[in-house]
Amino acid sequence: MEKTALLVGQSGFVLFTLSLMIGAFIPKLRNPRMGLSAHLTAGQSGVALMVSALFWPHFGLSAWAMPVIGWALVLSCFVLTLGIVIAAATGASRSLQLAGQGYSATKPIERLV
Repeated sequence: MEKTALLVGQSGFVLFTLSLMIGAFIPKLRNPRMGLSAHLTAGQSGVALMVSALFWPHFGLSAWAMPVIGWALVLSCFVLTLGIVIAAATGASRSLQLAGQGYSATKPIERLV
């Protein structure tokens, strides 16, 4: 398996495992509904990364594009999950209005999310 595919697959496994841990902490978060969103997002992103890794050799990407796209996929999945986890823990709701309805956070936290 190519090096980038292995990175993408391993990152997917880590993200999926993190989704299980996020799920365990849903009741403890300030906004449990947002916590459920974080749990589901991490799980789905992790599975998507693992499946992408399996099909990586068949995408026909050039040698220079493989690591760039691989890292972009991995980082975007982790940053997305982190943003939703921060929103769940702090109650930020401006950028995620449906799941954050009835919650609010300070302006710097809202900007961070």
